[in-house]
Amino acid sequence: MEVDPLRRVVLLVVLVLYLPVASRAEDEFSFGVGAGLFDTAAWFENKGDFDALEAGIVLRWPTHGLWGIGPMAGLSVTDDSAFWGYFGGRRPFGLGGCVTVSPSFSVTYYEQGDGKDLGSELEFRSGLEVACRRANGSSLGVEFYHLSNASISNVNPGSNSLWVIYTVPFGG
Repeated sequence: MEVDPLRRVVLLVVLVLYLPVASRAEDEFSFGVGAGLFDTAAWFENKGDFDALEAGIVLRWPTHGLWGIGPMAGLSVTDDSAFWGYFGGRRPFGLGGCVTVSPSFSVTYYEQGDGKDLGSELEFRSGLEVACRRANGSSLGVEFYHLSNASISNVNPGSNSLWVIYTVPFGG
């Protein structure tokens, strides 16, 4: 049975409005550090020599408003000198217990260095993080995200990253 695209959109909107923001900890600023694999297709499918390791930091502002979206900004670098900075938003959903799921979207400035040519300095970062939030507000999670220029350039191979991220609240 095929679902009408309009019904999919309505279902998604209802789901977003129904699910609560993850927890009180999302009402605080947090700082995170992460590390993992850049361009996972090359790692898992032997599609080239883009076998870069990635590390980065992220700053997350409190979630707010009807949609429960919180701003975020970050910087990442690979061991082959590529780096990027991004700014966007994320929406954490509480799934019960300590588990949160957070989709995100950001505008990204990308510098290739000796790494993968993504086709443009302007890229877009879309991701999904699954984390376990502790009572003290810190969390440990795994995030999968995609960098792409949305075909604004003739070259648009995109890149998928998988990393582990640890965040701690501060301020507030």
